Amino acid sequence: MVLVLWSPVVIPLLPTLVQSWTTHNPNRIAEFTCIVGLYIAAMILVVLWGKRIRGYDNPIEQYGLDLTSVPRVFDFLKGLVGGIMIVSCIHSVNALLGFVSFASTTVLPSSSSGAIVLLRVYGSLLLLTFQGIVSATGISVVEELLFRSWLAEEIAVEMGYYRAIMISGIVFALIQRSLSSVPGFLLLSIFLFGIKERAHGKLAAPVGIRTGLMAANFVIQNGNFLSYRAKTPPWLASLHPWHPFDGAVGLSFCAILAIYFFPKPAHKISRPIRE
Repeated sequence: MVLVLWSPVVIPLLPTLVQSWTTHNPNRIAEFTCIVGLYIAAMILVVLWGKRIRGYDNPIEQYGLDLTSVPRVFDFLKGLVGGIMIVSCIHSVNALLGFVSFASTTVLPSSSSGAIVLLRVYGSLLLLTFQGIVSATGISVVEELLFRSWLAEEIAVEMGYYRAIMISGIVFALIQRSLSSVPGFLLLSIFLFGIKERAHGKLAAPVGIRTGLMAANFVIQNGNFLSYRAKTPPWLASLHPWHPFDGAVGLSFCAILAIYFFPKPAHKISRPIRE
């Protein structure tokens, strides 16, 4: 059904996408439009499923997504800070072990560079941070609604809670398009399920954590804040800032979080189907 909802967006752009793939000249606008269309189609699917199959009056709220009330906004902000801290801790440990170094001295100017230079550089950094948070929030809202709520709850009806979070976590890890990242993202998914359960089924905190993770990675990647030591083993320290959970350090962080926040179902999930 997602493909049907997505087809009005992707079919007109298919020739452009094929041409960009064959010529190895990516069309960023077409790719961005397709991704946005896919996420909108996924949101429409969840809403239609909730209304027509489950009979919910407000499916989005029923599935735990609420970023409008003050308590939920605070949950989101706490999650945002937590996600940024996780990424910072992973790279800090890698730096202490000597695998990476922070390149802030080459990226940020000194105080003697002049007001114009400082304003331009820090303004660009602020804009980069804002761009990362906005785009990461959009992605996190859709993915958390899909994988931490809708898909997991639908699977849990037939297969049970723990099988549901494992299957949903595996699917979530696979769509990250990196096989080496699957174990880390699976553990991250378990951790996010635990956070959701501690938030009484609300998604604001998991959305905030995912936003913090992606926004921090976005700023580090595009701001060139990290440099990796030559011959660093990729299995020990992830060599790509977009995937900090690939290496042993990031994987260890995810494992600790998944164990400490391991989810425990508050009640048996049973969803009525509208006749």
